[in-house]
Amino acid sequence: MTRAAAALLVLAACSAPDAADAQPREASPDAPLAAAVDPRAPPIQTPIEPVENQERIVELTGVLAQGGFARGKAVNGDFDAVLLNGKEIPALDDGRFFLAFGRDEASEVTLDIRYKDGMTVSRTLEIADTEFPESRLPAITQRIEASETFRKRRAEQVARIADARTRRSALTGWSERFERPAAGRTSGVFGSQRFYGGEPRSPHSGLDIAAPAGAPVRAPASGEVVLAGGGYSFEGNLVIMDHGLGLYSAFLHLSKIDVQVGDMLKTGDPVGKVGSSGRATGPHLHWGVWWDGVRFDPATLLHAPR
Repeated sequence: MTRAAAALLVLAACSAPDAADAQPREASPDAPLAAAVDPRAPPIQTPIEPVENQERIVELTGVLAQGGFARGKAVNGDFDAVLLNGKEIPALDDGRFFLAFGRDEASEVTLDIRYKDGMTVSRTLEIADTEFPESRLPAITQRIEASETFRKRRAEQVARIADARTRRSALTGWSERFERPAAGRTSGVFGSQRFYGGEPRSPHSGLDIAAPAGAPVRAPASGEVVLAGGGYSFEGNLVIMDHGLGLYSAFLHLSKIDVQVGDMLKTGDPVGKVGSSGRATGPHLHWGVWWDGVRFDPATLLHAPR
């Protein structure tokens, strides 16, 4: 499948903390970063080879795999723009940028670095396949209202969520080492194909962390709060943070929100409390990450080099 266009945050029910099928896939701090996604995923070489014998290179760190990400920098040149598959993406004036790869990313993507003197450094990046697990959960018994009133209210909610993620700020939280936003075991992993009572549903879009109601939720990296509110039909009490360059974190199902729009947070600052608000089968934190229209695996950001 090709890269999805900017996706709206519409989620099926998340698993309760006691979901028996959930298995953590995160790497230990000492393990290769590639293991956070797939042991077969090749590490990114840094720097990549210069083009046409020019001393202009692109430095990359991260994981080239479905659900993975990369941080990059264009060096040795008067930088102009970065393009991924022909689309210009956010970048800082010093040439630094961020990339992410969705669950169904194509096997190859094209990265172009354009300079003001007209030269373009191009590179084809091979994206490794990731084998995502299945997640089998009890049948959903919560009734989702199908009335016109509900559809209108839900459309308004989706529009607010989408609007909160439209800016491309120059914040630099994306460049930091991310920390786990809540203590607890992983009870649901990104990309798992979910079945509710044997009925297939959409793949899981984030990382679920098993924690009791009221447990603290903290900022995984620095950023600005761009949405903080309750009453969302699926997400419940919801907070969204902007980490810069189109990278956002979302914290769902909170029992309490401790921030407001405009707050600037540092790593470890309080965001709220774990809960089961919205469409959830039990208290837990659903942490989702989103970059330029692409959902990817939050676990890949953990233990990643700066």
